[in-house]
Amino acid sequence: MKLKSIKLNVENATANVIINHGEVNILSNELILELQHVISELNKDAQVKIVIFRSMNEHFFSAHLDLNLINHEKEGITGMNNFMKLIEDIKNMRAITFAIVNGIARGGGNEFVMACDIAYGTENAVFAQPELNTNIPPGGQGTVQAALRLGRSRALEFLLTGADMDAPTAERFGYITRYVPSHSIEQTLQQVITPLTFLDQRNIDMIKEIIDLAIHDEKAAIQLERKMFIERAEEEKTQYLIGKVIKHGAQTSREIHIEELLADVVADITQDMIKQQKNN
Repeated sequence: MKLKSIKLNVENATANVIINHGEVNILSNELILELQHVISELNKDAQVKIVIFRSMNEHFFSAHLDLNLINHEKEGITGMNNFMKLIEDIKNMRAITFAIVNGIARGGGNEFVMACDIAYGTENAVFAQPELNTNIPPGGQGTVQAALRLGRSRALEFLLTGADMDAPTAERFGYITRYVPSHSIEQTLQQVITPLTFLDQRNIDMIKEIIDLAIHDEKAAIQLERKMFIERAEEEKTQYLIGKVIKHGAQTSREIHIEELLADVVADITQDMIKQQKNN
């Protein structure tokens, strides 16, 4: 598929998906299909561990779902179904997904953000679900996400008023991951993303599975966590890595500067890999 509204850049296990669709990044059926195609292709790439969704628009992450799709016409029904599937597609991506919101995210645009694993909002970001103004509830899990993240009272206020919520408030209420000033967003991203690029995909899958289960069934999640802990402790790789962190100062005062400790561990492991490649 030729991408008309999305710019995709993949480098160092990280994919940047930049949306630029019309005046306000309306989630039209055309844009939804492009996003689904990009997601499908990224899921096939085993090297991609991080996917960052951004907007090129100065004012909007995405205004909302195309209002013309909310009808009983065949195209509208198809578009609504595609949108609902898009939300599931984002939630089910194997990579860690980030939404960087530096503008308005309302309606379906906000639901897009909530489908991502991690959401950062700047001073320019606002979040809202104003669907009741048109006699409908959110259609992309907006009600559910508001209830899970905000609790009953705040979710009621958020959904019944449809009012914009700024990023500092959204962070304080636990609606987004973090408020990050726009001038700091790239530095923050690099600090968070860099260690993620070294993770095995199976470890990302494991943590996602435990967290997702914990939201719905705490006891089952505890059992799964214990099971995975015991199984992983027996692996040769676990013992190898524990040996490396102890070698470089774990369990000593060097842990005060743990970033330096871990950097030395990575360098040591890299040297082992180089030696192994030469021996092979």
